[in-house]
Amino acid sequence: MTLFASRRTYNAQTNRFTNNAAALTRYVQITSSAGAVSKGGIISRADWHREVLRASQSREILFFVHGFNTSQTTMLHRLAALEQGLRKHGYRGAVVGFDWPSDGNVLAYDSDRNDAKKVAPYLVTETIGLFLNENPRFKLHVLAHSMGAYLTLRGFSGVGDAPGARKWDVDQAIFAAADVDVEWMRKGAWGSLVMDRRSNRLTNYYNGNDAVLQLSGDFINGGRRRAGRKGLPDLVEKDQVDVDATQRYAAFPQKGAQISHRFYFGDDGFFKDVALTLAGTAAADMPTRLITNGDAVLKA
Repeated sequence: MTLFASRRTYNAQTNRFTNNAAALTRYVQITSSAGAVSKGGIISRADWHREVLRASQSREILFFVHGFNTSQTTMLHRLAALEQGLRKHGYRGAVVGFDWPSDGNVLAYDSDRNDAKKVAPYLVTETIGLFLNENPRFKLHVLAHSMGAYLTLRGFSGVGDAPGARKWDVDQAIFAAADVDVEWMRKGAWGSLVMDRRSNRLTNYYNGNDAVLQLSGDFINGGRRRAGRKGLPDLVEKDQVDVDATQRYAAFPQKGAQISHRFYFGDDGFFKDVALTLAGTAAADMPTRLITNGDAVLKA
């Protein structure tokens, strides 16, 4: 069963989602039968909430936030790959998607970023927020890829605590190929402060040979380095951890500009490391990593 919340508009005549930003969040459940046949559709928020809780066998939920240039179909493929990869390594919680209106077009960077910023608060208020008050509490996690990390930062910074309520946060926050400015994540900068307040730990996976983020940093963003290619700054909060995945990509059987940015979704070593991260394993005790000159490197 596949579960996701979408901020894409829905065309009731064609029964398809579009790439435009919607005025409301729709909740989707897809069930698969034999072969390649699947069925499902939009369900109520209450029903979706119930199905997500049922999908978790460990009182944990991982929210996946996709990146730039990602169609809904591609989002579903990556969501499935993520869930299958984590299940293999013992993760038993629910894995659900937050689907935002990316155009699935490499030329639509500015449009995608504007849409990401526009819908970012709903990642918290109408997706993660539905599960903050479960009793007993659930452990909530988020894994954001590419521009999804930008959306997560904007969403986490834009939603405060309700008067009289306890501070809201997630347990593990994970960025992979994060398309965010490195300097936003320096200790004391806004991105670092946001993630320090809204997560118990941030783990940032980066690939020094990510060709998509090289283009994003050098040309689209005026030379501002991206955390998914260069890593976090040299000064960060104590629970913000860098993991260098460059060697993992070097050992990956496929190569190419787009693959260098998305190989994580086909890499078993990444899935194993993420599963251990979600389990709360101390960063220094990860069997999947080597420590080289104080830096964590994902084993090849």
